[in-house]
Amino acid sequence: FLDAYDGIRRDSYPDVLRSLALAARSLPEPRPRELLQQLCAQVQGGARPHLAQLLAVRSLFSGSVLALNGLRVDHVRALSQVLFLTPHLPAFFLRHRLRSHVLEIRHLDRALLRLGLGQLSEEELRAACYLRGLNSTHLGRAECRAWLEQWLGLSCELQGTSA
Repeated sequence: FLDAYDGIRRDSYPDVLRSLALAARSLPEPRPRELLQQLCAQVQGGARPHLAQLLAVRSLFSGSVLALNGLRVDHVRALSQVLFLTPHLPAFFLRHRLRSHVLEIRHLDRALLRLGLGQLSEEELRAACYLRGLNSTHLGRAECRAWLEQWLGLSCELQGTSA
């Protein structure tokens, strides 16, 4: 079932990236716009971005067209599908549920950081990865742990609305 659900999630990724690339065109500053467009192209090409690349564009996601309240409804719907939230609600509710869900994941990330990944069983490690968007069913414990460490490195660097 996890593979089937992950397939549904993956079907939404192109929509999320397309919406993000479209929104990037609206950014007023040329350098951040170019960085984000390059990042989108890299991900659309199948590459996984480095943590430093993601951190370089984090400020774009608060107080601009990329803040949750500034996103187009189709972008919010696609993000909702990625997180297994129903996309069939009015925009206000979609944004509220998405914000709530992201806040919950941020709290879980901070708790995981305090607890330490070494305290998690293999099943808990896989569930933590899956909740955050990684299909961990075909990965080993070490791969899951490495991915989750990178995720926590990014998550704990984000502040407020940039999350």
